[in-house]
Amino acid sequence: MMKKFVEGPWLYRILALFLALLLFGYVNLDEINTTRQTNNNDTQMLATRTETVKVPLQINADTDRYFITGYPQKVKVKLSGPNALVTSAVNTLNFRVIGDLTKLGPGDHTVKLKQTGINKDIKVTIEPKEIKVHIEHKVTKQFPVQVNVKKENLAAGYSLGNPKLSQDVVEVSGAKSAVNAVSQVVATVDPDEGTKKDIDEEVLLQAVDRNGKALNVLISPQTVNVKILVQMSKKTLPISLEKTGEKSGYSYSLSSTTDSVTVYGRQTALAKLTSLPVSVDLSSITSSTSKTVKVALPDNIYESTPSAIKVTITVTPDTTNTSATSTVEAPSESTAQTSSSAPVESSSSNSQSSSQSSSSESSKANTDVNQ
Repeated sequence: MMKKFVEGPWLYRILALFLALLLFGYVNLDEINTTRQTNNNDTQMLATRTETVKVPLQINADTDRYFITGYPQKVKVKLSGPNALVTSAVNTLNFRVIGDLTKLGPGDHTVKLKQTGINKDIKVTIEPKEIKVHIEHKVTKQFPVQVNVKKENLAAGYSLGNPKLSQDVVEVSGAKSAVNAVSQVVATVDPDEGTKKDIDEEVLLQAVDRNGKALNVLISPQTVNVKILVQMSKKTLPISLEKTGEKSGYSYSLSSTTDSVTVYGRQTALAKLTSLPVSVDLSSITSSTSKTVKVALPDNIYESTPSAIKVTITVTPDTTNTSATSTVEAPSESTAQTSSSAPVESSSSNSQSSSQSSSSESSKANTDVNQ
């Protein structure tokens, strides 16, 4: 029976029916999915959506003639409408918000904002709806760039060379009152703390008044390149040779072929120095010689060039001290004897003179008697 069924036409008929049902189900399922997707798309098109975005505010005005202040750079725009349209507007931002000042002159004005480029099926709300602006005649002046460096960030003992700028003079444009209030245009350099390296930076410029307050003006160019050499503060000083430890009985004279040294250190310490004393120890010197003496550094002075100098020392016996010593010496024994014998000789001579005088007088008396 089974063999008959397998070999008969019924098996093939049943298989054909089963395959036909599968094919029918597949085709209808695909149509159902397509219909469902179409319905979803239609639903999305019909659904509403609300989004708020920030967009730049476009000002239409004669900016070559006037300078306008007071308006915001960006405004909020609320979009409500069909989902697809709102999504497209948010993603592309292919619309503009405009403040039209083309018919306005100098003074204070209130201007209503308008939009352009948004689909008419989208409801648009701009915040703020209107802006207040101040219009002045525009002027342009040139100013030199002043460089301000925060020197307290430099390493101890270091100072700055002269700054070199990519542009020394810049143009400042803006409202007449603001430009006239400009005191200077500054490039402020803020080096890293403890810096020892040369400065090479692109610095943003700022226009300030006499009180240092930043002003709302346009600067062209907005930045300059600043290069400054950073080095240790230095000063060249004459040296003064000073004697210490002189021995009695000797006279010392000092000289050196080096008459000045360059010292490096804090600027405040350098400012106080007018010369640099070099101390020469003579306690062991009794004859002319030369010696190398290290340069002693004062407080907050870190280095000197050269660090030592050669000093020539000339030594001579001090004869002034020797003469003074012999003058105050006590008389010697032989000197005392010589001094005591002199009167004796002088006494003997006087005795002989008296004897000769008596003899002469006696002879004269005899002669007178004979006569």
